[in-house]
Amino acid sequence: MRVAAARSALALALASACLLLATGEGWAAPSPTAKGTWSMVPQTKDEDADGQIDGDGGVPVAGALSTQPAARFKGAGNRIAQPHERLIDGALSWYLSPRGFPVELDACNSTGSDFRWRIAGAQQDRTTKWRPLSRRTCTQEMTLPEGRYRLTLEVRSAGRTSRMTTPADVRNILVVAMGDSYASGEGNPRNVEAWLREGPPFSPYWDDDACNRSVLGAPSLAALALEQSTPTTSVTLVNVTCSGATVARGILGVQTAAAQTATQIEQAAGIIQGQAADLVLLTVGGNDIGFTSVLQACALSGNCPLAKPPAGVLQQYATVQTGVQARTGQLPADYARIASCLGSDTCTLKDGRVVPGLPLAPDARVLPTMYPDITRAQNGQPCEYLTLTPSDFSWARSTILLPEPPRPYPYVTSGGRTVPLPMDAGSLNQVIASMFTLPGWQPVAGTWAASGESSEGHGVCAGDQAWVFGITALSGFGSASFHPNPAGQVAMGRAIARAMSQALTAR
Repeated sequence: MRVAAARSALALALASACLLLATGEGWAAPSPTAKGTWSMVPQTKDEDADGQIDGDGGVPVAGALSTQPAARFKGAGNRIAQPHERLIDGALSWYLSPRGFPVELDACNSTGSDFRWRIAGAQQDRTTKWRPLSRRTCTQEMTLPEGRYRLTLEVRSAGRTSRMTTPADVRNILVVAMGDSYASGEGNPRNVEAWLREGPPFSPYWDDDACNRSVLGAPSLAALALEQSTPTTSVTLVNVTCSGATVARGILGVQTAAAQTATQIEQAAGIIQGQAADLVLLTVGGNDIGFTSVLQACALSGNCPLAKPPAGVLQQYATVQTGVQARTGQLPADYARIASCLGSDTCTLKDGRVVPGLPLAPDARVLPTMYPDITRAQNGQPCEYLTLTPSDFSWARSTILLPEPPRPYPYVTSGGRTVPLPMDAGSLNQVIASMFTLPGWQPVAGTWAASGESSEGHGVCAGDQAWVFGITALSGFGSASFHPNPAGQVAMGRAIARAMSQALTAR
């Protein structure tokens, strides 16, 4: 009897439980919780985390980072960034859209049955559709114009709703890079490491072939670092730098020697299509004062600054020193002409044509970069390299690169005679450093200081500590000569990235 009674009681309890489940009475469903975050989708992409920007301009079908990449490309324009894929049209890190920029909304830490987002802001108000909450569906991407928003996540379950509201400042940093070979990354194609390991034969893999432009150049490295520094902004890079550029043939004039058909100002303005740049990186002046002419003269002649320039832009001058000083003296007016084309409606080019200026945000900053020190050995003393003497390296450092050069410079000839060299125009880096007087210009001193103010030298003769290539013609890649090597580009990229962050913080 006791067993039968027990069985009867158990059956009654089970029946009651089933009834409660069927009717919902006595059942407490979990309360929903809304926990949401947001982030900007990167516009400077590095799909494989190798430190190189991956764009949508195509990738070699084989051997991208070998010494001989395939000549055929795949994947261009499919809107999928692949590892080692070139910049779009050799210049743009990702696509610019007048509709805004992609934002990822994340509800994955929430609990409940389904969820939606309410977006409220000056630029846009919208509400997404309810969707099931699961690991596969808890994130969604939408395009929002730049501006401030209130993002409200709603999560519901069993007739109850939980809400969480968070502010969001949707912001894409548009970076425009202009300049010469020290910015384009000359000597640093994407497959540079294969060349350094294996040597010739070698086919460099550039993002832009005509300009020897590479994402391993300092401006591109800096843009990628800025992108990765915070999840709540994205960065779009427009890189129109080109080896050999000067102010007259490159920035404000067409650089026909590099097969260009428009100035860098026009190229950048054409790409951004009326959107306003937040940061402009500018590296120009080295070719203007005769970088190649100086190297040729010093390689071929004793007492380099007193020698007649054998070729190049300095050939018209009596001596290298007078030529460098004359052309350095022209730079302040050249930089002012560039400044007049930034953030203005019109720009007067070198040939007199009037074209639209490069649009700038109201609080934009222009960051002219100073040139690194390529003149000192690891022990900090002047280099001696092939036919280039310590006296000539010391002269080049003091009169071209030193931000505070002596006036006059006491040059000691090979015969022991001291010749005072006039320095009325100052040095190249001194002129760049003085450009803080232009509205919105903030010179990047760190690109000089990292190599020029350290106790150790990182110049052309510094061995394993060198941040610059020596003569590379015998290695099958002559254009790399006397340009920053990968370590040098990384050092300059870090300095530019710091300067960009500081400029954005100060706005």
